[in-house]
Amino acid sequence: MDNGGTKDRLRFRADWGGANLLRAAGWLSQWIWDSTDEHRLSVIHTGRGMGDNLSAVAAGEVDIAFATPASFARLAREGVGPFAGRPLPNLVALGALPHRDAMIPVVRAELPISTLADVASYDGPLRISLGVNDPDGFMGFGADIVLAAGGVDLDQIVRRGGTITRHEQPFDAIDDLREGRADLMVSEAIMTPDWQALATEQDVRFLSLTPAEAQHLDEQWGLGTIDIAPGYFPGADYPVVALDYSDWICAATSDLDPEIATLVARAFIEHGEAFARSYRHLPVDYSPLRYPIDFRIASRTSIPLHPAAATAYDRASSNPEVV
Repeated sequence: MDNGGTKDRLRFRADWGGANLLRAAGWLSQWIWDSTDEHRLSVIHTGRGMGDNLSAVAAGEVDIAFATPASFARLAREGVGPFAGRPLPNLVALGALPHRDAMIPVVRAELPISTLADVASYDGPLRISLGVNDPDGFMGFGADIVLAAGGVDLDQIVRRGGTITRHEQPFDAIDDLREGRADLMVSEAIMTPDWQALATEQDVRFLSLTPAEAQHLDEQWGLGTIDIAPGYFPGADYPVVALDYSDWICAATSDLDPEIATLVARAFIEHGEAFARSYRHLPVDYSPLRYPIDFRIASRTSIPLHPAAATAYDRASSNPEVV
């Protein structure tokens, strides 16, 4: 191996550079270094942590990529939703890191809106803030299908004098609502202080999916929902059902060297606590990473596991010495 160059370095792709997926890639890079006789080096590429990362790994631009939410990897593999016409059939998983998240619509409480159906029928202008909806923009796609499940037509919103603003980062949509630039926003990263500040500083209402809307998401996209308990957000003493936006999938292709796939699976099996420790200062319900990392759960992925990774998880599960 040429440690002085980049020829044999393992290539990761993570997020923009300052968020959790980069930390996850760093954790695996350290594990690879420590676990190979030649101290194999890695290169971590920045990305968006969404569809672009899955496309990059499928195209061979990188060896391993993280993306969130994990459930959207199935859409990529099957070529539906944002991946319509460009399926990634060679996409496989090495594991998924636990991350409890949701895509939730939030509206200013003074508006006569309590449901998505109210949004659809509201006859005044609405300023709506969302994620970008380009082919790789999972935040925009997630927000759009949530609104569509409730019958909200964004084009009609505009025809009624409303506006649609799109952002790359989830926190920009939250800020639009907090700072009075939006009447409604749909975003994720609910465990972060930004959401707590929104609920504390502004009189807002969190819109819950109805059973029919949840069923629509399941039947149309095969996507599930998540229950947010009363009191999770300050002042919100009611439960919220939302599109499940959980977990960070660690993806590769079936062509990945089986030794590397096994080594990454072993990181989930043997070394998860080393990564979890960097989040344990946060209450688990408000931590981006849910801890502890249980490999039995991490191996239940939305797309098939790499065969070597699957073998590693099976062996660990049958070993009574593995806790």
